[in-house]
Amino acid sequence: MARNKEYDRDAVLNKAVDLFWLQGYKASSMTDVVQATGLNTASMYKEFGDKDGLFEEALEHYRLNIIGPRIQILTEQSNLGGVEAFLKSVVNGAASEKYKGCLMMNHLAQKHTVSQQATRQIREFCAEMEGLLATALGNAQSEGDIPAEKDPAILASFIMCSVHGLVLYGRHADKKSTIPNLHDVILKTLQA
Repeated sequence: MARNKEYDRDAVLNKAVDLFWLQGYKASSMTDVVQATGLNTASMYKEFGDKDGLFEEALEHYRLNIIGPRIQILTEQSNLGGVEAFLKSVVNGAASEKYKGCLMMNHLAQKHTVSQQATRQIREFCAEMEGLLATALGNAQSEGDIPAEKDPAILASFIMCSVHGLVLYGRHADKKSTIPNLHDVILKTLQA
């Protein structure tokens, strides 16, 4: 007879996300993982395979549950208003006192320390965000909110580059006061 799981998978993934977000993948030992998640080592290996497997599932959990609302903004309002709301969400997050960065972006710079699958997930996440932005900007251009000569794909890359910068600025207390002003600068660049 199979034994029932004695843990909530989503709760374990939430705890894993918090651990990797705070310490990073490389600095999180198996002891840290076991302590943070509350799983014993055997259950962790049975459920996730290894630390890589847990991290990969934590990335997907983060994408769906933490970043999901930002993705939803761009899918539900695929125009300049959606881009503005998306940027406002990023800016508000980065300017908050408890900001820890973005789990995806934090590990983008450490892609040599994570599995190839995790690197692929991060790359696909960035491409997904850029694609949603490009579509929204193309729609904004069709609506006359962005000049016709601007390339929506280049603007989407510019926004993602700006978002990466906001993620870094948000981790530095002395830069937090600058962050809200950058929202307006980015929007003005799109419309100029």
